[in-house]
Amino acid sequence: MSSRKFSILRLISLVALCAVLYLYFLRVNEIQFDFKHHGYITGDWLINYTNGLVRRGLFGEISIQIHHWFGTSPVDVVLASKYIAYAVLCGSILLLAFVKGIGLIEVLLLISPWALMFDLNDPGGSGRKEILLFASFAFFAFLQVFSKSPSKSIFKRWDFYYLIIVMTVMAFAHEGLIFFFPFFYLPLYLKRGFNKSDFLTVFIPYLISLLVLAVLYVFFKGNKETADAICASLNPWSVNGSLGCDAIHLLAGKHPKAHIGFIKSFTPLLLLTMIPIYCYGRWVAGLTKHHLLLAMILTLVLTVPLYGIAIDWGRWIHISGMLFFITFFSLKGSSTPRCYSLVTVMLIVCLAVPYTFYWRIPHTVGEHKVFWWWTQDPAGYLEAWRLK
Repeated sequence: MSSRKFSILRLISLVALCAVLYLYFLRVNEIQFDFKHHGYITGDWLINYTNGLVRRGLFGEISIQIHHWFGTSPVDVVLASKYIAYAVLCGSILLLAFVKGIGLIEVLLLISPWALMFDLNDPGGSGRKEILLFASFAFFAFLQVFSKSPSKSIFKRWDFYYLIIVMTVMAFAHEGLIFFFPFFYLPLYLKRGFNKSDFLTVFIPYLISLLVLAVLYVFFKGNKETADAICASLNPWSVNGSLGCDAIHLLAGKHPKAHIGFIKSFTPLLLLTMIPIYCYGRWVAGLTKHHLLLAMILTLVLTVPLYGIAIDWGRWIHISGMLFFITFFSLKGSSTPRCYSLVTVMLIVCLAVPYTFYWRIPHTVGEHKVFWWWTQDPAGYLEAWRLK
């Protein structure tokens, strides 16, 4: 009887996941279309090599070259690429659900403020280049599920070449993503413990990406002249000057600085994100070996410099949360999980309601230098999902 109840619950959870991913895919891409001329959401994707090699310019240059060859607007190339990236992310999560099994806890975590809801609650922080990281990482984690004992030679491993391509491309696309590359080692370490082949498989591509970062920042960081030239190159696809150049002008080196308000406001949000994820990995996914808490802390510490470089702290928390969740979900045991008592289930439901509906994470805090709490309510939560 308990096995039958488990099967029914898993089926309900799978149906719920399919509905969530389908609605999320439609809504988040609707947001990207509405913001296709936004100075940050789209502008950062269109940085290109009009005035020579510059950091963050790879994807924009590809978009410009596609326009030269096929006549497609670079803005449309960006939109299509986002659609594909979101499709790969959602598809990989769905495939993991089929392979590893899905429960209501996974669905609840996915619709929490730090996960899929981040894009819907704060459209201004959505559609950035981290979706390339999400897509490549989720696909990587899915493939690792079927990966057997690795070869001692890294040159005989598929994931070594996969990571060289992914990390190098993303380093040229956006240098900030490099700080999240150590997450690629987590599925390998938490699955097998320390292994020299696993370590080198990730470390060598990571080292290459760091060298790319150093070269770009020393020789091709960008300046006002470069930013103006890139912005001017995009004029043909601007509707009455509506294609913003906000992200492009950051190449001139004028980055906003974080202040004490960021620490006051984002520290509680970081804890609200990471504590449930740790509990999920420890007690639901069953990751009891290889020092899970220490592994999480060390991985987060490696992202700390990014918080000093850029003020989109909410995005960095969102990225870390998503990568941790995908990692733990991919390593989840496929055996029948524990049977929880009715009291435990009711407690989880009671906690899930305020946790899901009554707070949100902004991508930044602006000028607020005091503790600032971003509230949400069930009506606003549901409104964020509404398709136009």
